[in-house]
Amino acid sequence: MRKIAYLPFAIAVALSSGYAVAGTSLTDADTSFEERVEKLENSVDRLDNFNFAGYFRGGWTTTDTGSTDATVTVGKGILANGTSYTRGNWAQGALGRLGNEFYGWYDFLLSKQFYDKDGVTMKAVVMMDGSLSMQQSPGNITAGDGESFTFSDMYLSTKGLIKDNPSAEFWVGKHGLPVKAIKLFDWKYLHNSIGAGIGLQNYKLDKGNFNIALSRYDYSVYKTDISGTTKVNTNSVQTRWNDIPVADDLSLDLFADYVLANKSDDVKELEDAGTLFTLKDSGMIGGALKKKYADGSFNEFVVQAANNGMASNMARIHGANPILAHGGNYLGEQSGGSLVRFVTQGENFVGDHFGIAHAAAVATSSDIVDPETWSALSDIDYFRAAIRPAYIWANNNQTGVELGYFKQESKTDGETLTESGFKTTLYHALKFGKSINTTPEIRFYASYLKALDNELDNVVFAGGQDHEIQFGVTADVAFW
Repeated sequence: MRKIAYLPFAIAVALSSGYAVAGTSLTDADTSFEERVEKLENSVDRLDNFNFAGYFRGGWTTTDTGSTDATVTVGKGILANGTSYTRGNWAQGALGRLGNEFYGWYDFLLSKQFYDKDGVTMKAVVMMDGSLSMQQSPGNITAGDGESFTFSDMYLSTKGLIKDNPSAEFWVGKHGLPVKAIKLFDWKYLHNSIGAGIGLQNYKLDKGNFNIALSRYDYSVYKTDISGTTKVNTNSVQTRWNDIPVADDLSLDLFADYVLANKSDDVKELEDAGTLFTLKDSGMIGGALKKKYADGSFNEFVVQAANNGMASNMARIHGANPILAHGGNYLGEQSGGSLVRFVTQGENFVGDHFGIAHAAAVATSSDIVDPETWSALSDIDYFRAAIRPAYIWANNNQTGVELGYFKQESKTDGETLTESGFKTTLYHALKFGKSINTTPEIRFYASYLKALDNELDNVVFAGGQDHEIQFGVTADVAFW
């Protein structure tokens, strides 16, 4: 199990098989800050090979109740009254995001290539991301009140170190392998929780390309009485074999992730005493089959299986990412339970003016921790679907509807709790290109959201209602 410790050496061996030696020093680490500023100001090519890109979304929203917030209560499987909090996008990960996202989000990516010699290139990459409140004037950016700011990536990327595989990218720093999204649900079927790491990407094979990364992440593991947390280190290995050709315009991806706990003696003592939840190793495997068409249409089918913490997080109503714990907070006593999930998504066009996007997910699990009640040994089954048909006008306007429905059942100790709901959103978008689910666009929408059953997160909308009517305008922009 601890063979993960040898991964850095395996990557080093792969690099050394065709290592290109750079003969000059890049930077003197002892150079003073003032000298670096002077060098920057005197450089006539300081913007050469510098790139800036990003993404953001946000806009104006209101509801018939005057508040976009719904109150949910989770954790009743452990705490008598649970823990209540408000969220403005109830069941977004199950009903679809259109007309159900009341926050701003952004990514800003900076990269600078600073070395190019003898076939070897190096660049520094930094990405900042976070959320921006749409409800008030901004104050200090903190992890609260809808505002956050983080450096999600900061790493050195190199190409050309493996001479017989020049497109292979070796990186070191805070980074991870690319995520893969189910866009209508706004969660990822491939995700990562990352601190510092190393990785090798796009290593060309006879069929497809190979990717591998090793990274660390320290989770906040809750005490069994939920009175506080203790940091526990983990190391994870992610592998991807991408773009395996199957037929014309049909490709297969295979993937596997494994997270290993790396506990201190103090943590082991707390676990043995029963005062701290036991953080257990967790794995996930799967594959994705994707078909592309000449008109830009595509269909993708994903199957994946996971155990322990990854399985539990894949059962979340609001997220469902295959990571060990949401927001880095780990709680519940895992028992080796597992989950299997089938997901499909696509975007298809009929002629020049009609298109339809869809996403659906079905999952079944046994003996996992319910991510809403925190109850152990739960059997969870769910179905969730969103469909977005649209008429595409010749002048880049688009009119459509998004329909969403989900049902989730959790059985614990012979009792079954059910959560379900639906959403209907009418929209008109200023769309710049023939597409249904890409940016940039400006959306005008009206949405009706209703909870049919609410036994898992006990949702209550503003005014004590089980439904909400929403109106808004959203800008959704990616500039790459």
